[in-house]
Amino acid sequence: MKILHYYPTDPQGVIAPYVIMLCEGMGLECTNERTPSASEAMQHLRNSHYDILHIHGCWHNSLWRIGRTALSAGTRLVVSPHGQLEPWVAGQNYWKEKLPKTVAYQRGIVRRAYAVVVQGKMEEECIRRLGWNPRTVVVRNCLVTQSTTRRDMTRQHFLLYRRVMDSNPLELMTDSTRLTLRQLLKAGITGDARWLREQCVNIADPDQWRLVYCYARQEHIEDVVRQGLQLLRLDAPDMDISQSECFQPAGYEESEPIERAIGMQFETENKRLIATFRHLRKLAQHRTLAISHLVELDRELRYHDADEDLLAEQLQERRLDKLAGRIMQLMAEQTGLDEGYMPVAPISDRTTRRMRQQIENHLKI
Repeated sequence: MKILHYYPTDPQGVIAPYVIMLCEGMGLECTNERTPSASEAMQHLRNSHYDILHIHGCWHNSLWRIGRTALSAGTRLVVSPHGQLEPWVAGQNYWKEKLPKTVAYQRGIVRRAYAVVVQGKMEEECIRRLGWNPRTVVVRNCLVTQSTTRRDMTRQHFLLYRRVMDSNPLELMTDSTRLTLRQLLKAGITGDARWLREQCVNIADPDQWRLVYCYARQEHIEDVVRQGLQLLRLDAPDMDISQSECFQPAGYEESEPIERAIGMQFETENKRLIATFRHLRKLAQHRTLAISHLVELDRELRYHDADEDLLAEQLQERRLDKLAGRIMQLMAEQTGLDEGYMPVAPISDRTTRRMRQQIENHLKI
């Protein structure tokens, strides 16, 4: 990981020593660079890619410009207010300074941060009352309290940075990584690498492999991905992400298996598939459609015998045919379902794009 620390405001002279201690204490675990200069921070962001921009302090006019530059480059934000959002600070010169700055950029910066680092329960309560960002993490400052050590403080920051980078992993995947993920899913579902039409693309970057593992774990398709890895014999690093944590979007609901939602007692396979498509329609309406549902349906279509001609008629009678066509399009793209297993022809339209966006944004912060 590559982190840029920006600390433009330090009225009491405590932020700079804190940032220096963080950068030196993390050692080789990740690359840390720091600057109090706005122009230097902009130059860093334009000349190099950073995984995270860690902003220390508030109320500086450069924050929005630098934050926007970082976000447009795909850099994730972490904010440490250092007590500068507490009422006794925010209330100073409120009408002429703090309120205009809140509206102009300060609230937006905090809202768009993956995490807000606070140094105690009182500051955490302050951020909670503001309601700008629910993702607060308490990391005590060893410079002002003896309840933590320098080693523990820097370690907690490193784990926080790792948590930020493990969140919404699909967003950080390259196009080639996404292609490899699709190949892994198809091989894992079919149980045979010979189903792949294109040559398998290996991933050279270990960080990209970590994204694949995190995505598989968070979306409950880990068994399929692991099976695909065994079949394709890719040179993938062995990573233990069982203890990996991630941030989840507000209102996030863990995807429930289709089989658990609709039950298992059906007279025929056709009735089971009709119930499945009805459930998928409900998921799409509630914007909770996920990749695990496509994987589950792919297996269902490949390994269970159904009367396809009758199924197509039944889907049309129940006005599920267009939904099914859109689902087929998404499965062709993301799980590699072949047309021979599709009960209806794939449909690509505006609604399909919205459904694709649901799947893409399932873990988006």
